[in-house]
Amino acid sequence: MALPDSPSALFSSASQELSRGESSAGFWRAQVVGWLFLAIIGFCIRLAVFGSAPAAFWLTLTLEPLAFLLTSAAAVWHGRRASSKHSPLLVLACSVLLCVAASALLASIAYAIHQLFPPQSLRVMPENQYRLGFLYYMGILSIWTLVYFGVAAELAARTERISKMKAETLALRLELEHLQSQIEPHFLFNALNTIVAEIEARPAIAEEMTRRLADYLRYSLDRRGQGLCGLDEEIEAAQDYVRIQALRFDRQLEYRCHIDPASLAWQIPHMTLQGLVENAIKHGMRSDNESFRINLRTRIQDDELVVAVDNPGQLRAPYDLAKGGGGLGNLCRRLALCYPGRNRFSLHQQDDRIVAEIRLRGDPVAP
Repeated sequence: MALPDSPSALFSSASQELSRGESSAGFWRAQVVGWLFLAIIGFCIRLAVFGSAPAAFWLTLTLEPLAFLLTSAAAVWHGRRASSKHSPLLVLACSVLLCVAASALLASIAYAIHQLFPPQSLRVMPENQYRLGFLYYMGILSIWTLVYFGVAAELAARTERISKMKAETLALRLELEHLQSQIEPHFLFNALNTIVAEIEARPAIAEEMTRRLADYLRYSLDRRGQGLCGLDEEIEAAQDYVRIQALRFDRQLEYRCHIDPASLAWQIPHMTLQGLVENAIKHGMRSDNESFRINLRTRIQDDELVVAVDNPGQLRAPYDLAKGGGGLGNLCRRLALCYPGRNRFSLHQQDDRIVAEIRLRGDPVAP
């Protein structure tokens, strides 16, 4: 949903906003307090001009409550008519005419009240008092109208911004869920096929794989809708994943963790470590050794969470983040959704080992 691009569109949005908001407690509080303040100011002005407390009192007691009723009725009427989506110019013209009519009415009543007091009881009796009264109330009502529509336009723009943010958040959540749904299927099918193949030949291996797979899937399904998970939970799930893969390929796979305790409180996207470990196993399996070691390291450096997974092997070509696909491309897109502009991923060679490293800064964006 886009913000209104033109004044007329914003004016229409303001009308719709007022149709929902003219009966709110906030509007009526502002209306009562505003006119009470104007009544006090009006009484002081009349007392200073006319020098008669009774005249100032009766003028204030009559005119300000009447102005309060007129503006309240205009707000309610406008709110009910706003849903009809009249032209902004028509609404503006009606507002001007109502201001003129209300000012004329108030000035006429003020003139009539003036006539009830003897001229000698008033310090000043302007010859053009009707015109002055009309201009006075025309100014007040014009200011009230400008404030009314100005606040309404701001509320409408804020509502549009909130609606746009909600729509963007929903789109990001759907995209993140779509990316997460692509993670497990191939791994699950391969693990189940291995279990079926091992049931008769090596039932103990099949039993352990079943138990590990159940723990892994329980974590995966329980956290799927959350988007973000604690680093400590991710580490435990990654251990189950590594053990399942070791049983699948019948290889001696050593998995070492070097964890900074301060990093365990960080929230990272669901299945982040699984993506890093999966990449490490894929590269490590290319070696001819019967066993290989995967290291997981976490630390806090310059207010950043640094997570690195390394494995033996030679990187065939520098990793291109722009062209990255598969599991790592999926991981990078999920990091970008949860840590927009505050994440870095690198895949590089360090001696005889391949290192995949992510850096996260600040608080994540909850999907």
